[in-house]
Amino acid sequence: MKNDGFTLIECLLGLALSLVVITAGFEFFVRAQKVFTRLKDREESGQAALAALDRMRIDLLHAGRGLSSEIGLGLVTAAEASAEELRTTSLEKELGLLAEAHAGDTRLFLVSTADVAVGQRLTLREGPAGEARTITRVEAGAIIIDAPLVRDYAPASATLSLLELVSYFVDRPSRILRRRVNTASAQPMLENTAAAAWSLDPIAPLVRIRLEIGVEGVHPHEATVFLKNLALAEKFGT
Repeated sequence: MKNDGFTLIECLLGLALSLVVITAGFEFFVRAQKVFTRLKDREESGQAALAALDRMRIDLLHAGRGLSSEIGLGLVTAAEASAEELRTTSLEKELGLLAEAHAGDTRLFLVSTADVAVGQRLTLREGPAGEARTITRVEAGAIIIDAPLVRDYAPASATLSLLELVSYFVDRPSRILRRRVNTASAQPMLENTAAAAWSLDPIAPLVRIRLEIGVEGVHPHEATVFLKNLALAEKFGT
């Protein structure tokens, strides 16, 4: 009479085969998970790089906004590019003189000092002349500037422009691309930045940007931005 069931050897063989299949499946799962994580990290890094380029593109499109006359007089530069930093300058807001400012003054009385902070730059312009100064102190209804004025400015005819300076640079120890507005703390824009390069062609005028992200190798992302406000300022002058 034949006994039903498996022998001990058959059970051991079956267990061994099951272990082989389970091990192979687990190894496949681990490898697939690693590939998925790597692709996910690469995709997220690529999206972050595109978002950083979009933010930089917006700032560059704003470069020189509201400052055509100041650019024409040489008081401000719409955009600057060095090996370490990319900078843009645009109009943050216009200020109003409350009283006439005289040559030699360092205290300017304003209609309002709301949103004005120490360290910010401003320009004063009247007719074909003007100057740029840095704010060293903010008082109730007045500001103190870093150097005496060289000419007089009348409240009715003078233009005071509070500037917005935006700068981009790479924090090399942490490999983070950062963005700073005026004198505020620099905010992180892009992690794992292997390199960042930008160049300014003032004739075109164009800014070319290249960001290299160091995730599973180096992945470059590039953009070219036309500085429309600078072009308009150069075309129409003051």
